[in-house]
Formats: sequence, C-alpha cells, structure tokens
Amino acid sequence: MMDSTAIFVGVLSLLPFLVLLFRGKYIYFEIFALFAIVVHGIFFYGPNILYFLVLTYIVSTAAELTSLKTPIYCFGVKYRYNLNHPYFSSRVRLLGVYPLEISLGWVILKYLSFNLTMIMSSAFGLPIYVKIFLVPMVLVSLDFIFDPVDVHVRKLWKWEKGSAYFDIPLRNFLAWYLVGFVASVPLLWVGLRNPLTFHYLLILPIIFYAVLLDNIRLLLKLDLYKGILGALPAVCWVALSTVGLYILYLRQG
Repeated sequence: MMDSTAIFVGVLSLLPFLVLLFRGKYIYFEIFALFAIVVHGIFFYGPNILYFLVLTYIVSTAAELTSLKTPIYCFGVKYRYNLNHPYFSSRVRLLGVYPLEISLGWVILKYLSFNLTMIMSSAFGLPIYVKIFLVPMVLVSLDFIFDPVDVHVRKLWKWEKGSAYFDIPLRNFLAWYLVGFVASVPLLWVGLRNPLTFHYLLILPIIFYAVLLDNIRLLLKLDLYKGILGALPAVCWVALSTVGLYILYLRQG
C-alpha cells in the first residue's frame, strides 16, 4: 500500500501529460514536468537532487550557448534552431538564439536517465563510478533517436554538415555524453549514491522514458537499418531497468 504522500507524488507525476493533452503546448508540459520532477526527486533522493538538476541546466545551457554564439562548436559543427517553429511556443530565446523549451528538456531527459541508472545500479550492485559513466550513456541513447527525427521530420534545428548516421555529426553524440557526464560527477559528493529499494513510483521514470521511444517509429521510416541500430540502446535500457525494478521488488521480501 502507498501512503498519502506517495499517492500525491504519483498523481502529480501524471499531471504534465494531462496538461499536454488539454493545452497542446509543450512549454506547459515542461513546466509541470519539472515541478513533478522536483517533487519526485525530493521524495526519493532528498533535497540534494536539486543541485543535480540545477547543474544539469547550467552545464547544458552553457554548452548550447557556446556553440550557438561563438566559433567553439561543442556539438561538432555549426547548427541553428528554427526559432519560429510552433514547438517553441514560449518565444523565450536565451541570448536570442536558444529556445527555452530545449534548455528545460535537457533537465527532464537527464532526470529520467538518472532514475533508470539508479534502478539498474541498485538491482545489479553497480559501483558509484559505473553509475557516473552509465547515466550519460542512458541519456545519449535518447539522442540517437531524437536528433534524426527532430532534424529531418520536425525540422526543429539544422546542422551545417553531418555524418553517415542520418547526417548528424558524430561529435554531437560525444557532446551529449560529456554534458551528461559533467552533471553526473556530483553524485560522488551530494549524497545520491545510496542504492534504491523498491517503490511502485519508481516505475514512472521507466514509463516516461519508454513513452519517448515512440519516436522510433519515425526513425524507422527515415531508414530501417540505421533506425534499428540507433534505437537498440534505449530499448535495452528500458528492458534492463524494468528487470532491475522487478529484482528490487523480489528483494523486499
């Protein structure tokens, strides 16, 4: 049985999708999702999770703005966002070039990736240094799916040149990993290293991460074989974290 606090956290975690359904603007979803993440994070990890979220925002925003406003292209080559796209409905553009929606999306994706890693590491007894390297791997696995779809289908941004993988520069994926890695290092110091025990609400990050894999159907339409290759890591993380959560469930007695 879940107590009233757990029920509140669960209901609040589902609210962003209701907002997205009835309001139709992604910025509203992100705002409510971040509020739900803060509540969910404090419930499982305590207030120290806030440092993790803030650092993720700072590191990712610094990397993006450096790439967009200077000749230093952290993500491999020059790119630009389609600022007039309906997806960027807030019309808030940091330094005139970086949509607010993208900056908030980094935090949401990183938190989901962190939770899947914590579930897997708690179930399989992974040491802290493996967690630090694993979190950004789970994160960048989403970009293998998102970037091709967002560039070629949704037209959210455009690269000047790319690689054989859907014309996306490979250094982009390395940058995603490094951004995730830098924000994961504080796990050693802010008290987020303790393993998790089973709780029903831990299924929520797995579900939300899995929902994002709906983009796979669009990825496969672009190129079947490359799509399968790109989707495989994220699918594996969902499977492993689901098995991990079941192992935690069995351990509770």
